[in-house]
Order: sequence, then structure tokens, then C-alpha cells
Amino acid sequence: MADSPMLNLLQAGVWGSYAPHFQRLSRWEHYPMLLQTLEQLDHSVLFVSKMHGLGHIERTILQGGFCAMEEGLDRSDTALLLLACSYHDVGRQDDWVDDLHGWRSAQRIGAITGRTGEDLKLLQGAVDAHSRKEAVLRETVAGYHPADLNRAVRLAQLLKDADGLDRVRLGDLDPSYLRRETSRSRAGLAFEVYRRYQQSIGCSPKPFFTQEELEYFRAHKNDAVPPTPPDKG
Repeated sequence: MADSPMLNLLQAGVWGSYAPHFQRLSRWEHYPMLLQTLEQLDHSVLFVSKMHGLGHIERTILQGGFCAMEEGLDRSDTALLLLACSYHDVGRQDDWVDDLHGWRSAQRIGAITGRTGEDLKLLQGAVDAHSRKEAVLRETVAGYHPADLNRAVRLAQLLKDADGLDRVRLGDLDPSYLRRETSRSRAGLAFEVYRRYQQSIGCSPKPFFTQEELEYFRAHKNDAVPPTPPDKG
């Protein structure tokens, strides 16, 4: 098993004022599944990047666990959400804005996870939709023809929230864009998770970008040749 900084953090259990959140998580009936997801994560298929690589994926898995717990997902949907969190960025080609990286990830997720049938439709819909605009989320999910569209949309929305909470690493988290109140309430926790994760791997806990850099990237997000994001550790 490859080393998992997140598992090490969870085992250490030192979360300061956020300890009650993690104590509740540890008592959650599907907590063993969360730990298993981290243990069995296939590092070899992940996009290699300090911005969208292992750290981002492990933090997204953790936030996916919180989403599943807070929204009362059953065992089946919890497993699917955690898998979607694990492999939602495997189709990335770079760190730049790319609405289609979710679609490319969706094409690979069946082979990576071994899921077929209805499970695969739900996974593909959620993963494809996570990189697209909110306005087309339902349409994107419906394109995979799930038996229960509302269930599929819920999974896609929760993946978006889990992924979105780790925007703290970019210095660009706006909780008002998250879809669930339970997710919005964890903005502070997301900052603390990022801080502790970075410190545990010997990297700076500061966000990747300053506000000036974020504004520059937003202004150039439609450029044919995007600027290269700085390598900040």
C-alpha cells in the first residue's frame, strides 16, 4: 500500500477545535469504508500534480465522507461517492481550466473501479458533471441514462461540493457556491484540513495563489495558451 498522509492524519487524531467533527466522523457507520478508500486508492492512475494530485484527491475523499455522513447516504451511494472523489481528475491533462477533464475521467472510471451497469452510469454522470458549469449538471448526468435521475444528480452535486471545498488550496473557496448547507458549514474545517495536510508533508500551508494571481488567471481563463500556474509546493 502506498503511503497515505490523510490516513496518518486521521490516525493521529489531533484536530484542535475541529476534534468534535472528526470524533463524529469516526463513529459514522461507513467510516471503515472511508479508511478503506484511502488505503486502496490507486496512486498509479492519479494525475501527477501538486495542485490536482494525491493531496487534492485525499482531501476530496475526506470531504466526500463528510458529505455522505451529513446527507445520510446509504452504503451503496457512499461507496459510489467515495470512488467518484478518488478518480474524478484522472482525465486531467494539465492544471488549467478544462471543462472536459471530467468527461475524460468518466471514460476511464469503469476500468479503474471495475464498476458496471447502473453503478457505472452513476459514477460517470457525477464525474463528467463535476468539471462542467452548474447550469448543465442535470443535463450532463441525464446523458448517462441513470435509472433514478434524482439520485444521480445528488451524487454529482455532492462530488462537486467535496471537490469545491478543497478550493482552499487555491485561495479561492467561496462557500456560497456550494450546494448543501452542510457543505457550506465546513469551510473552516476545509482550511484546517489543508493546513495540517500540507504541514504533514513538509509543504507550505499557504494557498497556491494570491488574490492578484487569481484575478489574472480569471481574466485569462479563455486564452488558447494558458499561463503556467506557479509551482509553490
